[in-house]
Amino acid sequence: MRTLEDQVGIKLVDRSGYRSQLTPAGQRVLEQCRKLLATERELASLCAEMRAGWEPSLKVVFDGVFPAEPILRVVGELAADRAPTRIEVAVAFLARVEETFERDEADLMITVLPPEGPGLQGVALPEIRARLVAHKKHPAARRRRALTTDDLSGHVLVTVQGSDPRLQLSTGQLEQRSTVRLPDFHAKKAAILQGIGLGWLPEHLIVRELERRELVPLELDGRRWHSFEPRLYYRQGQRLGRAGTRLVEALTRTPPRAKR
Repeated sequence: MRTLEDQVGIKLVDRSGYRSQLTPAGQRVLEQCRKLLATERELASLCAEMRAGWEPSLKVVFDGVFPAEPILRVVGELAADRAPTRIEVAVAFLARVEETFERDEADLMITVLPPEGPGLQGVALPEIRARLVAHKKHPAARRRRALTTDDLSGHVLVTVQGSDPRLQLSTGQLEQRSTVRLPDFHAKKAAILQGIGLGWLPEHLIVRELERRELVPLELDGRRWHSFEPRLYYRQGQRLGRAGTRLVEALTRTPPRAKR
C-alpha cells in the first residue's frame, strides 16, 4: 500500500489509530479498482464468447410482407439461452428494405425484391402468398365473375410506399396511378377493411378476416393469388456467427405460419 501511495502521491490508509483503515481517498480508489476488475472480467468473458463463435451484435432488417413471428421466435430462444449477441431487428417495406440494410450496415436482410447492390449471397425462404382482396361491401367484391384489369380501373387501389415493378403484380399498371399509398401492410389492411379500396395483402395477415368473410378474395385475369419468393441475404465473404446461423437455419427449415 505504501508503494501505491508513493506512486499516486495520495495517502490511502490512515495508520494513526489502533487499526489501519482507508482514508476517504483510499475508499474512492478501492471503489474504482473494483470497477476495473469487473471490467477486466467482462472483457475476458466477451473474448471467450467471441472465441466460441458468438458475434458481438447482429442487425436484421426484414420486409413487412414477411411474418415477424418466425424471426421473433428465434430472438426469444436466443434470449432464453442467454446468448451474448446484441440483436437488433428492423422492419421496412419493399424497395426500402435494401435501403435500410445498406444505411444501417445490417448483417442480414429478408426481402421479396431482387437486390440491386452487388456482393450479396442469398438463401431461399418458403414462399408467401398474397391475395387481392376487398371489403365484403366493396363493389368489386359483389361481382360474380373473375375480374379484369379494366374492371378495376374505376376503383381505388391501395398500395404500400416503396412498391416496385419487380414484384410483377398483375395490377402493376394500376399501381402507378394509385392515390392511396400507406407506410405498411397493417395500415393497408385497415384501409381495405374500411372500404377505401382494394389491394394485395399477404395471406398470413388476413386469415381471420377471410374466415369471417370480412374480406373477399378477388380473382383477377384468372389468377387467385400472387406468390412472393423471399430470400435472406448477407454479404459475400461474411462469416455468420452462432446467432446468425441459428436464425438462418430456423427460417429456412420452418415455413412462415399463418396468423390466426
